Amino acid sequence: MTFFPRDVPSWPAACPVRWVTRLLAVGLPLMAVSCATSRGTIPSECERGEAGACSQWAPELLRQGETQQAENAFVRACEGGYTGDCISAGKLMMARGELSGAEAPLSTAYQQESEEAAWALADLYQARGAAGDSEQAARLRWEAPAIDKPDREFFFEWRPASSGQTTYSLTYAFQPMALGSRRLMLGLHFAWNAQGGDEFNAVMGYQHFLTSSLVPYATLLFGGAFQKHTFNVGGEVGMKWCLGPFGHLRTGMGSSVASPLHASIGIGINSLPIELLVLLAAH
Repeated sequence: MTFFPRDVPSWPAACPVRWVTRLLAVGLPLMAVSCATSRGTIPSECERGEAGACSQWAPELLRQGETQQAENAFVRACEGGYTGDCISAGKLMMARGELSGAEAPLSTAYQQESEEAAWALADLYQARGAAGDSEQAARLRWEAPAIDKPDREFFFEWRPASSGQTTYSLTYAFQPMALGSRRLMLGLHFAWNAQGGDEFNAVMGYQHFLTSSLVPYATLLFGGAFQKHTFNVGGEVGMKWCLGPFGHLRTGMGSSVASPLHASIGIGINSLPIELLVLLAAH
């Protein structure tokens, strides 16, 4: 009696397996050569002065322990406009004691409003200790937590009150570095409720940077209370959770002639995209 194994595939079923095996045998070496060629071109591209290639190559050199070559690549990338690589170049120079050389790349990144660069530059001045360096270090440490925040913001607040009436507000705030390194804030504030517009105010505020993210604030409001047909004055205190150049989240408590004691929960966004859209629409 003859037995036929049930699990042996017929020729049509086995054929695709052989094709897949052949494709893998040919394709994998080609992929490996391609990847090796790609890796091999990055150093030569960097040597030709291509900043993007230098930015890619420098971290790999650093992982390999080629510190000086990595520093050179970071410098080339920095010269090509890669701000993060300016910081890396400066820190590597500082690590080997080249403080004068580190100042230029760190200053480049600082001018692009990099918080990390401001802290590093402050450490450089503190370590160098030349005339005026101590004052420069103190100034940079004052600026650092605020430097990457927006110059202008729109922020919207939801304001539930103890009376049960909910109001909403929209503020356009100016907080450039020129105003006490963003500690001072000026703006315009409009609030409304279910009955319509409620108040319009000028705003003055102060914010203190506990860290670059946690910022307690206090604001004063001066303007008009529309629904009460009188002058409006009020204020608010609270805390902001800053999100770098994008904006912030905020919560606080406030009171004014127009809006008695209320809580506030809000979000602020960098106003630049909105301003650009308005300018485009105007043209």
